[in-house]
Amino acid sequence: MKGLFWGLLTIDLHFFTDYYPEENTKTKVNQFNLYIGGPATNAAITFQHLGGESKLITGIGQNTSSNMVRQELKKNVIKFHDLKAKQKAEPIYASILTNTSSGSRTIFSYPPLADKIEDLDISLEDIRIAMFDGFYIDSAIEMAIRCRKHGITTVLDGGSWKAKTEALLPYIDVAICSEDFTPPGATNQTDVIAYLLNHGVKKAAITRGAKPIIVNEGEVNLLVEVPHIKVVDTLGAGDIFHGAFCYFYGKNNNFIPSLEAAAVVAARSCEFPGPRTWMGYGNN
Repeated sequence: MKGLFWGLLTIDLHFFTDYYPEENTKTKVNQFNLYIGGPATNAAITFQHLGGESKLITGIGQNTSSNMVRQELKKNVIKFHDLKAKQKAEPIYASILTNTSSGSRTIFSYPPLADKIEDLDISLEDIRIAMFDGFYIDSAIEMAIRCRKHGITTVLDGGSWKAKTEALLPYIDVAICSEDFTPPGATNQTDVIAYLLNHGVKKAAITRGAKPIIVNEGEVNLLVEVPHIKVVDTLGAGDIFHGAFCYFYGKNNNFIPSLEAAAVVAARSCEFPGPRTWMGYGNN
């Protein structure tokens, strides 16, 4: 089963410490790791790990980190298409601090520049499901339209509200958003679900960390419980959830069971440091 993942790739610098530091102090960390990340990238790696075949569409460009990025994608057996292959483009870095006493992570990053996208001649042959994380939004809309014409299920990873998201929503079948996803005028999660449905989304869910997932499927509204675990590190949990959901939903087209199965996978990932250790081959 093939899945397409459209969006962000970052270079993650991940620090572990026993507490969140105060401003203007120096902190000795317990552990440091370096790997590629980003919503679409982590989701693609998860989809591949579970048994799917991922195609990642992202912007890498020509820079000092390009070779490392490509090697990491190859290591994770990810096919990819570089939207900025012929451009000199700075990589997107993210600095992450995980508080080992709570497992919570704090991320410092920035969005990619709205650079010119070079090539949208991307084959959709045998693609069953396509996920968009809201980055590279103009070309994402074009691709979502193509996916809709080809009968490919489209999924939105709504980590946060981004400019022009409303133009993407009419081509999205399933939207799974975080608590931080707040469309214009929305003051609560009921408003968020209503906004999504009013803009063409067929099925919607809001993940809330350790709290039950808020779900709407047609006229059915309910809560889906998530596993209770001892949290070690939450980095990438939302991305992993989306990758797992795409895998299970692509196989069975069954919304609630796919959410439940994805929650189990995401919870499992939080029991280990970093976004890959749960897969069984180390932090990278």
